[in-house]
Amino acid sequence: MKHKNILYILLIFGTAFRASAQINDAQHTATDAKQFSADSVQFGAYDFAKISPFFIKKLMPITFNSLKLNQVFEKGTLMKAQDASKVSTTLLSTEGVSQLNSITLWGLFSYNRSVEDSTSFSHQTRNNLANPYYFGSVKNLNYQRTVYNLKASASKNLLNDHLNVGLGTDYRIGNHYSTNDPRGEISDYQLNLLASVGYHITKELALGAAYRHGYGLEKVNVAYKNSSLSQGKVIPEFTNYLINGYGEGEEYNERRTVQNNQIRNGFDAYLSFENKKLGSFNFIFQTSREKQKFDYRTSLAITEYINFNLVSENYRLFWLKKTASIALSINVSYKSNTGDNYMNVYLANSYLFRNKSLGTQAYYSIRKNQFTHNFGLGLKQYEERKQDGIAGNDIRFNQLIYSLSYGVNHQNKNKHNWGISLTGLYNQYLNSDFSVLLANEGVFTKNVIYYDYAYNTTSKFGVGLSSDYSIPMFKQIQAGIKLGLSYWRRDELKDFGRILTNTPGKDRFSSNISLNLYF
Repeated sequence: MKHKNILYILLIFGTAFRASAQINDAQHTATDAKQFSADSVQFGAYDFAKISPFFIKKLMPITFNSLKLNQVFEKGTLMKAQDASKVSTTLLSTEGVSQLNSITLWGLFSYNRSVEDSTSFSHQTRNNLANPYYFGSVKNLNYQRTVYNLKASASKNLLNDHLNVGLGTDYRIGNHYSTNDPRGEISDYQLNLLASVGYHITKELALGAAYRHGYGLEKVNVAYKNSSLSQGKVIPEFTNYLINGYGEGEEYNERRTVQNNQIRNGFDAYLSFENKKLGSFNFIFQTSREKQKFDYRTSLAITEYINFNLVSENYRLFWLKKTASIALSINVSYKSNTGDNYMNVYLANSYLFRNKSLGTQAYYSIRKNQFTHNFGLGLKQYEERKQDGIAGNDIRFNQLIYSLSYGVNHQNKNKHNWGISLTGLYNQYLNSDFSVLLANEGVFTKNVIYYDYAYNTTSKFGVGLSSDYSIPMFKQIQAGIKLGLSYWRRDELKDFGRILTNTPGKDRFSSNISLNLYF
C-alpha cells in the first residue's frame, strides 16, 4: 500500500469518529482527551475495554480521539538469540471512541514499519511466537517488516438497556523480507471476528458471553541472489536449516517454501458488577483452540508437513474505584498456552510448548491543583517449557518480574500540559530445568538453545524515563511531543556446563520520540 493511501485511511478514519461525535453533541475537548490519556487508572480501564464490545459502554469515555507518529530505536545484544541487535521502528496510528446514535464505536488503525539488523535463525513474522516449523540460518540478516492493523468494535444496548450486543473485528496484514542472502520473504494476514451478548441481571450485575472465530495465513520462501551460496558448501553460515520443534535443524536447500494455514475458535465469558461504594468489578474468561497446518504447495500437489495445535486460556479481573480526585485500579491476570505438533512422517507428536503467566498490576492516581500523580506497582510470574521428543530436549525456566513507577502531569490555565514519569524494572530468575543431549549438539543448539537458556536464566534490571509537553492548536487539537528512554542490564550468566558460541550481551538501550495529537 502506498503512503498516500495510508494518509487517506487515517484521514477518513479520524474524520468518521469526529463527525459521529459532533452528531451526538457529546464531544470531549482536546485538553480533556490529553488529561484522560495521562491518567494511568482511567486509561488502563480504556485499554481493558478494548478486549470486547461488552465493556465499551462501561469503561470507555463518551469520546476520545488521538493520532500518533512514533519513532523507536533499539540497540544492544541483551536479547534472545532470534531477536535483532538493532531495530528502528516507525509507527503511525490513530484510534478513537465516539457515539453514533445509540451505538458506541471504537476503532484503531496502525502502520508499523521496522528495520532489523543482525537477525539470525528467524525467517518468521514475530507474531506466531509458538511457531514450531520455520527456516533459519547462522548468517545475520537485515530484515524489513511492514504491518498494517485495523481493529473496530461496536456496542449497542437494547430492551431498555438490559440487553447489550456487540461486534468486533481485528485485521492484520504484513510483509517481511531480508535484504541479504539467504533472502527470506514472508507474507501473512490474520482476521479475527467476535460477536458478544450481555444481559443486566440487576442494575448492578451484568453477565455476558462471546464467540470468536479467526483465520490466518503465512507464506514463507527462502531464496539466494547468489546461487553459489544456495547449497552452503562455499560458506557454511549461508546454509538454510529447517527447524522443526526445538531440536537441531535439518539442512534444507530444496523446496524452501512453506505455507501455514491457521483456524481458531474460542469462547468468552464476562461478568460486570458496579457499585458506588465498592467500585466496578470486571471479569473475563477466554479460551481458544487454534490449528495450524504447515504444507508445501505446487501446481500439482500439496505435501503436508505437520499440524500444530495451540490451546489458550486467559483469566482477567479488573477492579476500578473512582472519586472526584482519586482513582485506584487493580488488574489481576492469568494466561496459559499449550501447544503440540503432529508430524505426518512419524504419525506422532514430537514437540510440546507450554507457557503461563500470573500477574497483578495496581495503579493509583491523585488529581489536585491541576496536577495528576500516578503511582504504579506490578508483579508477574512467567514460566515457559519446551520439549522435543526426537532431540531429547527438555528446557524450562521460571521468572518473577517486578515494576514500580511514578509519574506526574500538570496542566496550567492556558491548557499547556507537561508530564514526566520514571519506571524501575527487575526480572528475577527463580529456577529452571535443562536437559539437552550432547550427541545432538549442532549449530542451532549452540546458537539458539544454549544462548536462550543463558539469557532466560540470568536476572536483569531496567529503568525507563519519559517526558512530554503539549499545547492547544487550532482550538480543537492538543498537540504534543513525547520523549522516552529505557535501559536494561543483566547480572552474571549462570554456568550450566556447556560452551556457548555466543553469549547474551551486557545491556540494551532504547529510545523513542513521538508526535501526539488529541482531538
